Amino acid sequence: MRILLAFDKCKNSLTAAELCSLGEELLRKEKDNVASSIPLTDGGEGFVEILTRGAKGIFEQYLVRDSLAREKLVKVGICKADSLSETVHRFLDLKGSEKLAIIEMASVAGLADLKMNERNPWKTSTLGIGDLLGKVSQDGAEAILLGIGGSSTNDAGLGALVSLGLRFFDSDGREVANPSPEKWSSIAEVDSKNLSYLPPLFIACDVENKLLGKKGATYQFAQQKGLHEEDLPVLEQKMEKIVDKLEQFFPSAKTCADSAGSGAAGGIAFGLSLHYESKLVSGFNLLSHWFDLEKRLMQSDLVITGEGRFDSTSLNGKGPFELIRLSQKYGKPSLVLAGSVEEKAAHKCEELFPDCSIQAFGSEDFSLEENLKQAPELFKTKFKTVLANHLRKTKEK
Repeated sequence: MRILLAFDKCKNSLTAAELCSLGEELLRKEKDNVASSIPLTDGGEGFVEILTRGAKGIFEQYLVRDSLAREKLVKVGICKADSLSETVHRFLDLKGSEKLAIIEMASVAGLADLKMNERNPWKTSTLGIGDLLGKVSQDGAEAILLGIGGSSTNDAGLGALVSLGLRFFDSDGREVANPSPEKWSSIAEVDSKNLSYLPPLFIACDVENKLLGKKGATYQFAQQKGLHEEDLPVLEQKMEKIVDKLEQFFPSAKTCADSAGSGAAGGIAFGLSLHYESKLVSGFNLLSHWFDLEKRLMQSDLVITGEGRFDSTSLNGKGPFELIRLSQKYGKPSLVLAGSVEEKAAHKCEELFPDCSIQAFGSEDFSLEENLKQAPELFKTKFKTVLANHLRKTKEK
């Protein structure tokens, strides 16, 4: 049996590549099975590693600022467009010879990098994203691919713009150097004449939320980044006012704020789109083209996927769910192994896709900490059981 393994990460535990590797290790012991794997990424952790290795690119390191303006080294992927397939060229509208820089927002301004008491969207900013965009551009990048999952910020991308040359001033003419949301009320003037050049920018994201509103950046994502519930309407109001202020200097501000995806990662796509040639692309579709996923799926007899938790958010376009959808399209059975599973979401998915089975590999008898610690062994045990059951049922048909 030809089996395609395509796992997303288990946050704070196993990476997508580690899950795929564990699955391949187990399948190598089965003589009748042939495995191949594609680690999944939605633009968050693992984005640079997975895409760069897939393109046989190289890694470079840059010193930038994190979301609290502390220095840190981050890894960037560099590849040539001519090493990518024609489908990727068409998807990204590349000429075919560009030097492409691959950047991961989570490695610069990631939520996972902050201690619990440091998570505060009033203070975090995207200064380091601007640092990195500027540096790879100066080093000759002719196109930039930015994955924006896993961020700790809600600053509408204004920090990144400041790193790239935008300047903010208060009513007394003093510069507002790091325009995190707690400082927005003091902004009176904006100077955009020194914004530096960036090459075409592709932003990988599977979130379609707009910047403002009940389904916008603040209301949908800021609490998980450390904002107190009672502060949601306060920060939302400040976001509305800063968009009004920006419109005086960037006439397209409200149009940009109303665009699908402008609310992802605290509004980074909104901020960058005010001045730069940027395009939002589906993270799953990018990955699919990058690794010729559909062709490899069609050549498989079974697809096994999974993630840390399969719940209602998984049904909104996350990688494993999209893979299940593709499997159904081509008549391929699929298995989902997730650390934990929300029963309602699993039932809905299995109703939509009858040839799909969803199971948890975590133990209900363990605490979250114990499950995370023992994840490799728990995964391997469940993987062997589920695969054996599937093969048995296949033989019985």
